Amino acid sequence: MTIIKKYKSIKLKKMTIQVKGNAISPEDNQETPMLRKPPKERPNIDHLIKRILIERRSQERKNLLILLVIVSAIIVTGIYIYN
Repeated sequence: MTIIKKYKSIKLKKMTIQVKGNAISPEDNQETPMLRKPPKERPNIDHLIKRILIERRSQERKNLLILLVIVSAIIVTGIYIYN
């Protein structure tokens, strides 16, 4: 019972909010257009396919070069051993 009496005796104050001078008012909001970020541009699919093909060609060239180096190393080693 004593807790209830304590709460009854507390006087509540009204809370007020003060708006700063830099705050945007609803009137200003109507005058200014809504600013939206433009949606991200989707990548051009033709460009992506071209990039994939170029990367494949370069990878095939690297693989061919590695194969040629290994085969030539085997041939040079075989010639050196048999002579």
